[in-house]
Amino acid sequence: MKKWLLIGSLILANAAFAQRAEIGFHAGVSNYFGDLAPSVKFNESHPAGGVFARYNLNHTWAMRAELNRYTVSGNDANFDYNKVRNLSFQSNITEFAYVFEFNYLKYGPHVLHDKFTSYVYLGLAGFSFDPQAYLDGKWYALTDYKTENVAYKKLSMAVPFGIGLKYMASKRFAIEAQLGFRKTFTDYLDDVSTVYPDINSRFSDGGLITAKLTDRSIENYGTNQFKDGYKRGDPTHKDWYASFTLGCSFRLNTKIKCARFF
Repeated sequence: MKKWLLIGSLILANAAFAQRAEIGFHAGVSNYFGDLAPSVKFNESHPAGGVFARYNLNHTWAMRAELNRYTVSGNDANFDYNKVRNLSFQSNITEFAYVFEFNYLKYGPHVLHDKFTSYVYLGLAGFSFDPQAYLDGKWYALTDYKTENVAYKKLSMAVPFGIGLKYMASKRFAIEAQLGFRKTFTDYLDDVSTVYPDINSRFSDGGLITAKLTDRSIENYGTNQFKDGYKRGDPTHKDWYASFTLGCSFRLNTKIKCARFF
């Protein structure tokens, strides 16, 4: 008897989970805000996308786990007051995030009076990044050249938060739009944070490529314009990235006995 009770409990638990669970994907664009982008520049937008799984706790609250891929970039050429510095970068970001969602309206396949809701979300994310720069027709991984004479990790944490809209086209299929922001705990997403090292030491340690990646004013002026200790970035403000995506989700099971439950 105990064996059959256990089997029955597992079946019911699995059915309950499937009624509340969704899987989906989204795609859109990503951007960055930091030392090489004091304000967001839409010409630096890149493709972004990911997959997610959601568990609906009730009509109001949900948990979501997602795996995302973003590309971000920045360039001093976009800002007249930074053109002399002449730094630029691009980085691919792979992110795993876990967030809680709050629906403003009661939402679900058996909520009869509303088919849509706006929502907000907040959570925690871990991500990897790898800033690179394009120089003389070739991409260089900037962490290999220690442009500020600092070794930093290419893994970091972020706080994801944002707003979105969900529209339930059917009991099983929904369409979503989401605007999300990530406040990171690193200032090296763009390889720029503190001050210039001594350019002669950088040339001695790594040659001309290292020197040019450290102070890229050399490209425009033939010699470095920034001395040892000159400000290269602002370490008091961490880097951000953001995305806007459209997506869809599929509920695994919608069969229930009572319409007031999922």
